[in-house]
Amino acid sequence: MRILLVNYEYPPLGGGGGVLTRTLARALAADHDVVVLTSRPHGLPAEAFEDGARILRVPILARRDPNRATLASLASYPPAARARAARLLRTWTPGVVHSFFAIPSAPAGAWAARRAGAPHALTLIAGDLHDPTRRLSPDRFPPMGALVRRIVTRADAAVAISTDVARRAREITGREDIEVVPCAIDEVPLPARDRAALGWAEGEIVVVTVARLIRRKGLDTLVRAAARTGVRLEIVGDGPERDELERLARETGARAVFAGPLPAAERDRRLVSADLFALSSQHEGFGLAILEAMRAGLPVIATSAGGPADFVEEAASGHLVAPGDEAALADRIARLAADPAARRRMGEAARAAAARFSPTAMAARYLEVYERARGRRARSEAT
Repeated sequence: MRILLVNYEYPPLGGGGGVLTRTLARALAADHDVVVLTSRPHGLPAEAFEDGARILRVPILARRDPNRATLASLASYPPAARARAARLLRTWTPGVVHSFFAIPSAPAGAWAARRAGAPHALTLIAGDLHDPTRRLSPDRFPPMGALVRRIVTRADAAVAISTDVARRAREITGREDIEVVPCAIDEVPLPARDRAALGWAEGEIVVVTVARLIRRKGLDTLVRAAARTGVRLEIVGDGPERDELERLARETGARAVFAGPLPAAERDRRLVSADLFALSSQHEGFGLAILEAMRAGLPVIATSAGGPADFVEEAASGHLVAPGDEAALADRIARLAADPAARRRMGEAARAAAARFSPTAMAARYLEVYERARGRRARSEAT
C-alpha cells in the first residue's frame, strides 16, 4: 500500500507527535511505500530517504526554535504542504492519507486525500485539542474549537493517542467513533549502566527527566520538589524555559543539572543509570518520555492529567500525582529514594509494561484503521 503521512512536525522538530510519526513511518515502511510530508527546519534537505521512508520537507515561516512552533509557522504549513502534495500526486497516488494533528496538518492531508481519491485518517495528539498554557487552545477558544470539529467530523477515521485525548475529542467535536491507538517506542538495545562515567556516586539518588523545556511540562514544580528532597535532578532537553528554570534551581538550592538536548544513546545511558524518572507536566497527550524511562527499568512519577494514566499503574510501575502538586511530588520522590526494594520492584513492572507498546503492534492497529477508513469512504460515495 502507498501511505502518505502528513505532520508539520517531524524530528528534529517538535516533540512526541513528531516522534510518533517517525516510529510509525519506520514500522510501515517495512512492507509499504511510505512518504512523509512535513516542514523544513533550517539546514535540512527538502527531500531525504530515512529508515525506508521518503521524507518531503516544505519551508515554513518564523520557526527558529525546534521545541516551539509559532503562529506564523503553523499558518504557513498548510499552503506549503498542499503545494508540495500537488507535485507529489502527479506521479504517486496514495492508497490512504494519514494526518497527525487536526491543526495545522489535517487541512493539507484532507486536501491531498480528496485530490487522490483516497480515505483520510486523522490522529489527534493533544495540543490540537487541549493545552492549558495556550490562550487559543480549541477547548477554550470557540472559533478554534469549531474549526477542529469540522476537521475531525469530516475525516474518514479519527484516532486518539490516549483515553484522555479521545474523551476531549468527543466533547469538542461530538464524534463518538474515536478509537484509541496508543503510541509506541522503538525497539532498540539499551546501553550498559555506567554511573561512574556520568559522574554519579553510587550512593546518591538521581532523578532523571526528559522533556522540552516549555511551560506545559511544568518543570518548575519538579525543580522545587527536587530542592525539598535533596536528590540530584538530571534534566535532559532544551527549550525557551531553560533560563528561568536555571534561575529557579539557583534560588531554591536544587541540585539540578541541565544536560541539554542529547543523542538517543546518551539519553538512554542516563535512564538506565538513574534511580527513578519524574515528569511534572500540566498535561500530556500520551507521554513517550515516560514510556522510554519504563523501558529502561525505571520507576516513574508522572502527573495524572492525560495519557500517563493509561499505562502507569499506581504503586505498581510508579506513582501519579496531580499537576502542580509540589508536596505530593516531593513525597513520592522521597518515598522511592528511601526504598531501593520498591524501586527495583516498580522498575521491573515498568519494563514489562513498556514492552507491550511495540511499533509492530501499533502499525498493525493503524492498518486496521486504514481499512475502516476505506470502508467509510466507500459507503459515503455510494450514498
